[in-house]
Amino acid sequence: MYKVVAQELVGIGDDQRFIGEARKCRFCGTSDPSDLGKKTNAHAFPEGLGNKTLFSLGECCSCNSKFSRYEDALCKAVGPYLTLGGVKGKNGVRQTGRSGSVSVLKHENNQGKRHIQIEARNIEDIHSVINKNNELLRLRIPIDGDKFVPRYAYKALLKIALSLLPVKELCSYRQNLECLQEIDDAPGDYPLQVGFSYASIGNAPPTLGCVILQRNNDTDPVPYIIAIFQAGSVCFQIALCSEEKDRHVQNAVSLGIVWTTQLAKPEGGFFPIEYSSPIQFDWSGLSPQLQPFEAFELTFNALTTQGAYLPLARRTDQ
Repeated sequence: MYKVVAQELVGIGDDQRFIGEARKCRFCGTSDPSDLGKKTNAHAFPEGLGNKTLFSLGECCSCNSKFSRYEDALCKAVGPYLTLGGVKGKNGVRQTGRSGSVSVLKHENNQGKRHIQIEARNIEDIHSVINKNNELLRLRIPIDGDKFVPRYAYKALLKIALSLLPVKELCSYRQNLECLQEIDDAPGDYPLQVGFSYASIGNAPPTLGCVILQRNNDTDPVPYIIAIFQAGSVCFQIALCSEEKDRHVQNAVSLGIVWTTQLAKPEGGFFPIEYSSPIQFDWSGLSPQLQPFEAFELTFNALTTQGAYLPLARRTDQ
């Protein structure tokens, strides 16, 4: 049903790489060399999500400055994951929650050992259950985190997808490109659907990647382009709506691809990072809201010393 037409994967310690061409900004069309700036002017993936190595040559300084608001919203939307996973952004690992929040999460690395510190405003906010054999501890940790603007976070994902989209396809996505120039604009009057999934919440894989999938058959009732972006513990998927290519496709698309990333092992072979089935979000809104999860549940086995985090989605009435 789909074929891969573009993909990029980067990890910590990779050499700098560049995508696109520095002749013209693919977002606003400027060809002024002074506005195109340095080769490291624009990160192809958000620096706040850990990207230090992949840069976009076809993004001018003006657009890069404008798009930073979108990228900030995306980082705030998944802030707890970045903290728990130890993802290093521009200023190190971000803290989730501030003074006065329900709780505050901090991540530290002392002498190669990871420490997660949790501060709760009220001890009653943290619920714990220990089974009768004292083997299993289940701890529910409430999370407030930062507020984010859903539409801005969606447009951060859209910008990533358009950065990788083959040049010959850009003409089919003029409305998507134009909406990035006006901060509050949407690419269309349809729901901005995001498929969200997660893996390895307590220890984020040190990679970021994006894959652009293109529909094989023009008559299939599915989006022409789907972009899948994974950043450590989290994975997003969005459909790029083209007035030309998607006239026969419903606007309210359910994004349900279950994604696995294969990471190469130093000794050979691959290690799979398996993401959960996607949770569907509508990120059309312009009103700031709390990040999508109200709590994380930690299950810890005292015998095996193994633990796992489970995110608990925020109720829609909050």
